[in-house]
Amino acid sequence: MDKASYILARAKEFAKVTKTWADLSNALFDPLDGEVIRAFPEPRERAAFRKTAAYRRLRAILRTKMQETGLVAGASPQKSGRFVVRLPRSLHGALEKEARAEGTSLNQLVVAKLAVQLNTLSQGKLGRIIQAFGEVRSGFSADRVIADPELNRKFLRRCRDLGLPGTDFELNWALINARKSGQLSHLPRTKRTTFRRIIDEYEYASELGIRFLQRAKNISLSLDQIICDPDLAQEFDEYASRLAPGFSALQYRWGALGLRKAGRLKSQKDKVSRLPDLEPFGNVRSLRLHSVPEQGGLYLFSTVDEPVFISQTDNLRHRLERHMEASSSRGLPDWLWPTQKEPLQLRLAALPQTPRSIRQAMEILLIPRYNPVFNYGRRKAA
Repeated sequence: MDKASYILARAKEFAKVTKTWADLSNALFDPLDGEVIRAFPEPRERAAFRKTAAYRRLRAILRTKMQETGLVAGASPQKSGRFVVRLPRSLHGALEKEARAEGTSLNQLVVAKLAVQLNTLSQGKLGRIIQAFGEVRSGFSADRVIADPELNRKFLRRCRDLGLPGTDFELNWALINARKSGQLSHLPRTKRTTFRRIIDEYEYASELGIRFLQRAKNISLSLDQIICDPDLAQEFDEYASRLAPGFSALQYRWGALGLRKAGRLKSQKDKVSRLPDLEPFGNVRSLRLHSVPEQGGLYLFSTVDEPVFISQTDNLRHRLERHMEASSSRGLPDWLWPTQKEPLQLRLAALPQTPRSIRQAMEILLIPRYNPVFNYGRRKAA
């Protein structure tokens, strides 16, 4: 029996014993241990399977189960109708004031507000995507839910529970577009995600990893498209970790997403009165690290004919040590750049008194001047 036939047989067995279509959906499509990912662990296998008649039959089995158990009743267990929630004093007081003004009870007001919100959420596919996001977000933004592998698995699983069709990428893409179009603005403010103290250790690897993946797959792939596709995002993680090992997938991805936001540093750009000169520092292969200053600054890898990568850092010597460790002392590893055929030259500018935000602005302004191969254009991602 081939894999597709096996999955269909399992689906029919599960359909007989599961109480709801949500249970059946999890058994088949769970991103961690569902039957599909077990049978087809490689992304290309799953992509091929989704184009087959067997996959269409699998979805038909799930639709039949939905009809049997009901879309709503089959998605969630029955509740008692009573729950207790603690509110901040300020919110509680505001609700009581509104209830008095409306001549109703606090309970009736809250129920009415929930009913209006649930009615909005129930309107079509997007409403259910927003509902799934709101239920799993743990106070974080849409970007964080997409970039964080753990939160993203919960989001995608909840989408399946709600009967949403589409690939993982399509669901993530719909969420990020909902954020861009302002359709999440009614939700409470989000908790911030920041790794300021250690981001200098890996953000350069995030940029190189994104650009390598774009060049290897399709140069028109946007950063958002890569992060929204779990398979491409995992491939990106592997490249970034080879360049700067020891960090989490979320950190690499968050570093990449920061690239699109860096273009918003208008106030810092306005403070840059003069761009620094990047002084030649010789061939990377013959670089003596002890001669590199332990100061913040900018550096540029280039060949004789072509700029390759420019970056800013808190500590030039430490950053170049990281590059050398990951590349057999060539600056960039051979899988990223053919250093044997096109050895790299180093140019740098030490800027010991310059804040990180100003160095970032300088880097942004220098990228269009040099147009290096592996720098990501600092524009808001599409």
